[in-house]
Amino acid sequence: MKELEALIDKYDKENYLSGAILIAKDGKILFEKAYGKASIQLDVPNTVDTKFHIASVTKMFIAAAILKLQEQDLVQLHEKPGTYIEEFKALHPNITVHHLLTHSSGLHDIYGVPNLRFEMTKLNIEKGCFLTYLAIQDQLYPPGERWHYSSTGFLILGYIVEKVTGLPFDKALNQLFLDPLDMLNTGPDNPRTIHDGRAYGHSKENEKYINADNDKLSEVDAPRELFSTVRDLNKWCDALLNGILSQESIDKMFRPYLSVSFDPTLKYGYGWFLGDHFRLIGGGTPGFRSEIWQFPDEKVNVIMLWNYEKVDSHKLFHTINDFIV
Repeated sequence: MKELEALIDKYDKENYLSGAILIAKDGKILFEKAYGKASIQLDVPNTVDTKFHIASVTKMFIAAAILKLQEQDLVQLHEKPGTYIEEFKALHPNITVHHLLTHSSGLHDIYGVPNLRFEMTKLNIEKGCFLTYLAIQDQLYPPGERWHYSSTGFLILGYIVEKVTGLPFDKALNQLFLDPLDMLNTGPDNPRTIHDGRAYGHSKENEKYINADNDKLSEVDAPRELFSTVRDLNKWCDALLNGILSQESIDKMFRPYLSVSFDPTLKYGYGWFLGDHFRLIGGGTPGFRSEIWQFPDEKVNVIMLWNYEKVDSHKLFHTINDFIV
């Protein structure tokens, strides 16, 4: 691992890393190291136990929750979202839970809404309903026609998890997964709440490091994206290999349903991008980047969480790939 560490350290000197990386194989941690500052402003270093906002990596938990609830016969993958929540009856009548899970619903991505921060402030002032707002997003194409990334669909799925369990989203995840796996450092990332050990998000402007803005939906009372640590996410990745879901659910999660629009070498399952011998999930929001690569045949997990938004996890991974698998 000394050669691997030297490569990452070299990348850090040339590009600046701030966050943590963990590499594990067959249940054993091979490499873990933290870089940079949890807070540049307060001169607090990152550690491997620092909590980072994981943005869209949260989608893998949402997909797993839906599959677990299907195992319990509480959700059906080819049922309509409006079956579970009245407001979602306004969606296209052919949209199913499966379409939401595979980004094939045709729904406009809420993060593509112009002036989204203003829109959310306006919605709060007018005491509007966020569920209704999601349901009236533009329909870009007929459900099932093609792949188009849409966080709108996964927010809808988060609400379905809440409805069928009768629990807030974070409590449902605790009950289904986080408590059984002893993932004590993972939870809903409300920036107004003080989470001990949670990193600030950083960016760079005019050659100076700055504290980044919060996520554009951070003020909305909705199923929240999570914070986590590299060690907690390694527990999760191991659990996917070791029975946290039934084999039937795992087969559904990692089945290649559609080709991805931006990369012809990738397919999409439920919440994950799929390559020939690996699966991949990433996330980004102001100040944070996150990425997980898993090689199921080799039982290898590569987990990278950064609190500097300009880190190129993809480039770093391909720099060290030959030393991992």
